[in-house]
This record gives sequence, structure tokens and C-alpha cells, in this order.
Amino acid sequence: MESEIKKVLSKLKIPVSHLKYKGKEKTYVVWTIISEDPLYASDDEIDYSEVIVDIDIYSESNYLSLMSSIKKVMKENEWIWNGDSIEMYEEDTKLYHRTCTFKKERRI
Repeated sequence: MESEIKKVLSKLKIPVSHLKYKGKEKTYVVWTIISEDPLYASDDEIDYSEVIVDIDIYSESNYLSLMSSIKKVMKENEWIWNGDSIEMYEEDTKLYHRTCTFKKERRI
């Protein structure tokens, strides 16, 4: 699942990192898998799970077009926006920070 997320987000053409960004760019994305919960089972085996991923956008300027691009590439790859979105301003880095959550069912 991690390789799929990396592949999808690499289409953004900005720095994308898992868990923590260590670069110097002022606009970047960090993603984290929040959970993977079983959805359907048969014969005591899990057949499907639901993966929830948190995507954090950091930018020193307007990030709305980047957020639209993220929604677009995620939707094209069958991820569903959870409707959750939190906007913050990070005083220590002086960056705007927007977080959004997506989910996807997958066959195991």
C-alpha cells in the first residue's frame, strides 16, 4: 500500500515524504497511514480492509490549488476524500499547514 501511495503522490511534482520531510523546499507534502481496518471476512480470513491515509500540505503561500491537485490524483486512483480537512498556521516554521484524510478499500 505504501508504494501505491508514493506512486500516486509523486504525480504532484513537489517534494513528497512519508512521515517527515527533511528537505529545504517551502512547499511540500507529508503522508501517513493512519489505520488499516478489516472490513469483510469469510472463513475466518480477512478479505477486504479499509486503509486511511492522512496527507499534510505545508506551504508559505496559497495551497488551495495543491489541495485540488491532491484530491484529483487521489480520486483518479480510487481514494475517497473523507471530507476532513483542518487548516493551521505553524508559528515555528511560518508555514501554512492543511491536513486532509482519504480512505480506500483494498482486497487482501
